[in-house]
Amino acid sequence: MTVREAAPYPGHCYFTGLEAELRPAAPARGPARVALVSLHTSPLAVPGQGDAGGMNVYLLGVAKAMARQGVAVDLYTRAASADELARPTVSVADGVAVHFLRAGPVAPLAKEDLPGVADQFAAGLARHEPAAVVHSHYWLSGLAGAQVAAAWGVPHVQSLHTVASLKNATLAPGDQAEPALRLAEEQRLAQGAARVVAVSPAERDAIVRDYGVPAERVAVVSPGVDPAVFHPAAGQGLPKDLPAALNRPQGYILMLGRVQPIKGQDLAIRALAHLKPATRPALVVLGAPSSGHLDYAVGLKRLAADLGVAGDVVFLGAQPVDRLVALIQGGRLTVMPSRSETFGMVALESAACGTPVVAANTTGLRSAVADGVSGLLVDGRDPAVWAGAIGRVLRDGRLRARLSRGGVELGRSRSWDVAAGALLAAYRPLVCCCN
Repeated sequence: MTVREAAPYPGHCYFTGLEAELRPAAPARGPARVALVSLHTSPLAVPGQGDAGGMNVYLLGVAKAMARQGVAVDLYTRAASADELARPTVSVADGVAVHFLRAGPVAPLAKEDLPGVADQFAAGLARHEPAAVVHSHYWLSGLAGAQVAAAWGVPHVQSLHTVASLKNATLAPGDQAEPALRLAEEQRLAQGAARVVAVSPAERDAIVRDYGVPAERVAVVSPGVDPAVFHPAAGQGLPKDLPAALNRPQGYILMLGRVQPIKGQDLAIRALAHLKPATRPALVVLGAPSSGHLDYAVGLKRLAADLGVAGDVVFLGAQPVDRLVALIQGGRLTVMPSRSETFGMVALESAACGTPVVAANTTGLRSAVADGVSGLLVDGRDPAVWAGAIGRVLRDGRLRARLSRGGVELGRSRSWDVAAGALLAAYRPLVCCCN
């Protein structure tokens, strides 16, 4: 199976290179079934561990919300364990199923090896019930999703979630640039897709500028948050088995996300060292090292020791959602000194819990944090400046309370149902029936 042009799509009204057209005019109808493709990481994986992050949360969030709006959703991912292969389909909600497809060895694979199994993954996907739309998430998924969409004669929608050109423009020192092959494939997939869905204006702008995709073919659908899960504390308190440092009178601040240079855990530790010891909170680092960044994770502990704050930094790794929520609710603020974020879902989840966010004024974080409403955006990477912003929120109770209230309201306004409605609106012109 090879990628081919599929415009006009049989039975559909979308013509490649143009905005959706109705010929003849007819009421737009949404898709009855959608295929969401996530080749490299399971939607059921714990965020903050391995390659699992905000995209995993996004997939489950929009899938369940689309199902509540009457759309059947199938999520397709690669079987990476014998357990997944033995149970190839898992129902996660009414109308939402996760399918594990065999592609290559039934074991975790490095990202650089995944393009070699894309054709096998596509062949397995093509044997499933056709959907009205194939939506590939991340460029590796597009290698398979575009093929299957063409074979089924349906529109292919592409989301990149991390735009390689944008990532390369904001590399951390010593971090490895994304290879030319990936940039070329992202450009090919984005240009060939019926619609590209970005999660922030910054991502949209990069896709238009760097990959030459017409702006009218790029829709922005920001992630949502589940207010039933992420909300202010209701008195349940922290788990009892946490380190004593979290119970100090100064409290603790949080940094959430995979441990890798682009997230900037090193800057968070340097900023912590600038705070006065008498008022210094603990810094809780939640997340595990991502592939290839174990040395960076080891270096963070060495950095904390060198700066004299080893006893103030607690590494807890990735946490299940119930413990994660309790930790966010109990924190005084969340710090996000990322060099680049596709969106920064952690910022929205933290805000929804009433925990203010101090984040870098960059890329997707400008959409995830309402500056002065749910948190503060910080320019540059000077640890002293970051310490000043953190200290300001910690000291100023009125400011912290205002940011807390603003964050909760922001979270309520950005539910997954809102995100799913926007995503279905992006699909709808592509799948209208041409009777």
